[in-house]
Amino acid sequence: MRFGRGALLMALALGACSRPGAGTHASDAGAIGLPGRPSTLTLPSCEELLPADLRDLTLNGFTMKEERACPACGPVCSLRSAAQADLIVSVAYDCQPSYASADVRALLAPTLNAGGEEIPALGRAAARRNPVQGMTQVMAWDDDTPCVVVVTWLGDDPDRAMDVARLAVTSNHGVGDATADAGTELPADAGDSLLLDAPLEPLDSLTAPRSGSPDLLSAPPSMAPKPAAR
Repeated sequence: MRFGRGALLMALALGACSRPGAGTHASDAGAIGLPGRPSTLTLPSCEELLPADLRDLTLNGFTMKEERACPACGPVCSLRSAAQADLIVSVAYDCQPSYASADVRALLAPTLNAGGEEIPALGRAAARRNPVQGMTQVMAWDDDTPCVVVVTWLGDDPDRAMDVARLAVTSNHGVGDATADAGTELPADAGDSLLLDAPLEPLDSLTAPRSGSPDLLSAPPSMAPKPAAR
């Protein structure tokens, strides 16, 4: 059975999301699970994570398509260019609460042990590897969210994968806890009526003695009453 380049790219992108640092210990950091692990954290669409104005900085002219391995999985954003038909790029997001407290070395261990190399100054931690000939994969853990971004680049000029990863990490936002209590919202006009119904306090009360205290608050000199002219 033969698989197309797009199918191979998707399988590797989803597979990478299933194993980069699953927990806080080195023993389970490389645990291999089903492609595209579900999470209690939710992410918005690819169009919000990688809006067109940001994509144009590194992938000008590329069109994007979104896929998810499951409803609770992070999105996989596939990008193609008509002008560069042999180039296929994907950006996969995997967000797990355990990433927030995971050890950086444990996060990198699976990739480094597989022959990858660490990338300095990219997110909280980052590494790159070459799963197959002609393919580069960059994994970067976000500084601000418990998410890993996996950029898979199939084609020429593979160093551009790091530029895409840097862009994806810096623009990553909108992560929310699907199980969190949203809290109680105020009515739409509550902010306008919180103080309007309260009776106004006389200005004299600003300098009146406090209840149970002989102390008298002093008004600022500019507000102090002037003695009546005789």
